Amino acid sequence: MKVTLQFRGPLTKKFQEGAIEIELESGATLSDLLSKAIEREECVREVWDSPEVIDRDALVLCNEADIGLSGGLDTELNESDVIVVLPLIHGG
Repeated sequence: MKVTLQFRGPLTKKFQEGAIEIELESGATLSDLLSKAIEREECVREVWDSPEVIDRDALVLCNEADIGLSGGLDTELNESDVIVVLPLIHGG
């Protein structure tokens, strides 16, 4: 199944239209998707080293809903799902 992974913020410019499509096995979870993106894309790896760090440092949406409402990183994905990773801004 194909899932679209969109990035907002600085990573948007690294991908055509700010998104990549990733092929996953049926029954894959959000954690599987993010792990594959980290493994496959150097620019993602430069920012995050694990799905848990992405979840901590970004708002992650699955089909426009916060993953905190649907099972977090264990959210099971379906064909044509759209995942958006929106980095949180920290300042001081």
